[in-house]
Amino acid sequence: MWFVAVHIGAGNHESTNAAVDEANTCMRVALEAAARVLSAGGDAVSACEEAVVVLEDAECTNAGCNGPQVNLTTDGRVETDASVMSGSSNAIGCCGAVEGVRNPITLAVHLLRSQERRPQDRQPPLFLVGHGALAEAKDANLSTINYDDEPIHPRALIKHQDNATRYLLDTVGAICIDSAGHAAAAVSSAGIALKRPGRVGHAGCPRMGCCASNGSSTSAAYAFSCTGRGEHLVQGALLQHLERQVASMSAKAQVNDVINDAFNDAKSSNAGVAIEGGVIGLIGRPSSNDATNKRPRLVDGLDFVVAFTTPSMGIGMLSSSDPAPHMEILRNGPTGGLLSAHVCAVPPATESQHRSKRHRRTRP
Repeated sequence: MWFVAVHIGAGNHESTNAAVDEANTCMRVALEAAARVLSAGGDAVSACEEAVVVLEDAECTNAGCNGPQVNLTTDGRVETDASVMSGSSNAIGCCGAVEGVRNPITLAVHLLRSQERRPQDRQPPLFLVGHGALAEAKDANLSTINYDDEPIHPRALIKHQDNATRYLLDTVGAICIDSAGHAAAAVSSAGIALKRPGRVGHAGCPRMGCCASNGSSTSAAYAFSCTGRGEHLVQGALLQHLERQVASMSAKAQVNDVINDAFNDAKSSNAGVAIEGGVIGLIGRPSSNDATNKRPRLVDGLDFVVAFTTPSMGIGMLSSSDPAPHMEILRNGPTGGLLSAHVCAVPPATESQHRSKRHRRTRP
């Protein structure tokens, strides 16, 4: 079986029917794009890439090279960050403060694939920023944008001119485990509003915006993609704490406790300031009858996790065991603050619906 999930960021999403419908539609299209890749035998990295491209192109997200919701730098430009990680090869691709690449996730995937090929004569880069990132995208024949021909969206300019800092932390991302048991995760963002030129947030930093591992017979497979205030996520090292908690997780461990402990550890690393943001994750229990890491089999269980401290977070999921995509804008009270954690068991291919397991709200 395969499973894919997406998010459109943590923050304070509008609750009007039109806004919710637009958000759900873009997540549904992203899930369906990933499903086409997976159903055709494609790998988890390619599925994540397809999903994130859709989310970058959506008008309701703060990601990609243009659109009404993209945040601009203090000097009114679009600079984007993106990263991707393969659980099967542990390869990473990242780009930051990129101006002019139409879909930054495609550049991140290009850098990841270059790592996997690893020519012997020269070490390819895994992380590029600024002009060097744009030059690499052009050399790789990736799609670019010229803002003289395609000006920044007028609504984005109006928001910038009004010094708008609306409470949205709209990093987008995807996580996936494909039918071969390989995990992958991806993330992309146009950053926070009124950021300094050259600022790189968590989405562009290796293993800070997303991470993935295939696991083995003795360790859990996982994939995580996070969203929120990048400085919190980097300084707090949320994903590193999640990786450590999952690596030491026992067969009887409660996933909610694992998530809560990771957020508390990240708060400590962030000088005692609670993490402002959220994460989606897949955690697969190691199979007792699979002693190799060549073809991981997650027959002992797979959990889909959502946790966030902001007022809302938009998520969607789809699996080969359920033909209908599921999307929702989860709410956490008008001001957020508490950690809202949701855990959903992903059913095997013989079952037709996802089973909700647990929901907990705690103060991180």
